[in-house]
Amino acid sequence: MSTSAAANEQTVFTLHTLHRGRLIQILLSSLFTIGITVSLSGIGEIPKIIILLICLPLLLFLSVKFSQQPSQWSVDDQSLMVVKGSKRWVFPFAELTYVQNHIRSGGNLIAVHKKGAFQPVRFWRNKLFQSVDEFDELMQHLQKIQVPITFG
Repeated sequence: MSTSAAANEQTVFTLHTLHRGRLIQILLSSLFTIGITVSLSGIGEIPKIIILLICLPLLLFLSVKFSQQPSQWSVDDQSLMVVKGSKRWVFPFAELTYVQNHIRSGGNLIAVHKKGAFQPVRFWRNKLFQSVDEFDELMQHLQKIQVPITFG
């Protein structure tokens, strides 16, 4: 966590987030490629199954590594700003309804709900094959400044 002194004090948190579409694309395409290759080989059915089962953790690891997209979450007096890759979202506190934290097996789905918006903006936080990020500190900071947080 870092702060910069200015007229509005800004606190920045870094989260390990993923490009979810890229993760699924890499995982499924590599799984299908290996599956088709193994199925066309002349080996028996049991070795084919064992090969696919051994490849799954490696494919998951590679999919996560190639779809990483860390995000910077900045909080100041007026808004929450998220920068992920080349995209930037600004959520003024006056327009925020609540932030929802969906706990998932490999991380969290963070959904930011805005007033009048049909769909929330979603961010996939990844905990697989990662060091600790600043997610807990971000949630504590948002609660401290009274941004409603719900758990799903």
